[in-house]
Amino acid sequence: MRGVVAIAIVAVWGGVSRVAAVDVPLPAHPISIDGDLREWGKAAWIAVEPAGEEVGLRGVFRDSDDHDAVVLVQWDAEFLYVAAAVTDDILDIGRVAPDQREWKGSGSQRKDRMFYYDHMKVFVREPGVSAGYNLWLAPPGPEDEGPYWWGGRQRQPETVNPPQVQVAGLVAGNTRTFEMAIPWTWMEAYPQPGDLFDAMFLFTDSDRPGEEVAIKIARKEDRWIWWQGRLQLTGQPDGLRPRPEPEPRRRAEPAPEVQQPLDPRIVEAIARSRETAAAAQAAHLDSAARVARASASAAPGAKASSSAVAIAATAPPAPVDAEAISSRSATGALRARLNRRLLARRTGASAPQYMRALERDPSLSDAQIDTFYAVLHRHVSRIVTQRVTMRIDFFVVDMASASACRRDQSRKYLVDLLANLSGTHDDVAADWITRAATRSGAGPTAAAFVREVALRAGKIFAQRGITTSEELIKRGRKKSGLDPDQAYALIGALLGL
Repeated sequence: MRGVVAIAIVAVWGGVSRVAAVDVPLPAHPISIDGDLREWGKAAWIAVEPAGEEVGLRGVFRDSDDHDAVVLVQWDAEFLYVAAAVTDDILDIGRVAPDQREWKGSGSQRKDRMFYYDHMKVFVREPGVSAGYNLWLAPPGPEDEGPYWWGGRQRQPETVNPPQVQVAGLVAGNTRTFEMAIPWTWMEAYPQPGDLFDAMFLFTDSDRPGEEVAIKIARKEDRWIWWQGRLQLTGQPDGLRPRPEPEPRRRAEPAPEVQQPLDPRIVEAIARSRETAAAAQAAHLDSAARVARASASAAPGAKASSSAVAIAATAPPAPVDAEAISSRSATGALRARLNRRLLARRTGASAPQYMRALERDPSLSDAQIDTFYAVLHRHVSRIVTQRVTMRIDFFVVDMASASACRRDQSRKYLVDLLANLSGTHDDVAADWITRAATRSGAGPTAAAFVREVALRAGKIFAQRGITTSEELIKRGRKKSGLDPDQAYALIGALLGL
């Protein structure tokens, strides 16, 4: 540990750095993964400190004794080497297993436990690849042999101590180190000189050892700091694996039509249509026979009329094919139409006039607008009655899926609707808000609440961004002065709950 400088690694999870990439050299000496960083002198050095380039932070860091970190990076044909040393005046060590990472509080509050103990996070991603690799590391405690760590590919199950990745660390006084060798094979990468990798190195700093996570969260003293940028591989190591040749492009085969399961009520409707078709065919045969007999009696002596009766009775001019009707009934168009109607009926109401009157894509029918309203009604009802929080970008997806339209259509409709509610309200919308304000007791500030929520939600939908209902309601309350109960009561009154 002699001469160790605080080194912290943060892995990249988004975006491209605005500054020149950090050059990552080859090791000058063989690397031993033991937590001692004395052989790291020639590595790329990245200071993770407030006001540093490409450094972001949350919370207040007082000085270098409070928290100071630096990251070192090297590479060769087999590994990406990352080391970090952190100086911290108060160590708060806690092991958080990947299956226990989420803390849930009252009101569906959710937090990652790792941010409430001292941790280091490493994220690395090869450009052009949709997902990168995460590692979370907790420093060793007094009785631990080494760090506790886990990781894996984004959006995949994480593994505690992945056997391919080598990790070690030490704690001496106020300084802790991490040292790791991350195999390129584990990251499914084929590195070459000059390659650029997105990276982010993040450190959490908790100064309240022994406190429960719930108490730490209630104090709202979250603190973490990160560096985000790009790493450029330099040098020419021996033994590099060549990149595999891309597979020849094959002629695309038409995808088979995926038949979605039918709602039981749709199955019943199809059965009734078959019975109706059969009854209509029988009635047509009977009617044709009576007409032929009447014609025969009106023209005596015409023998051909008897054969006309037989022809009319056996060959109706417009036969009804029950199997063809059944096949057509099972198509996606009919399924979508019936599902829309059934969904709208389940809510017990059609879309309000202010939603139907909104200018929209000509291909969207009134039934689809009713379905939009049904989806919004269902989601917002849960938010109000159960006080849950939801990601609002899911609204667009669910509206499109339920109404069998494109997502860009449901998104544009929602953006236009919110724009109407966030601007100068027309008479229909103003009357709707006034009546809801009276029912809920929200008073004259109801319009300010609606405008603020609609304005911010509209921007999020238009930008294809992500936020939650809880955050939107919080901003609306701040603008209008409503307390939580008044805000939820107003939303419920707007929906007619």
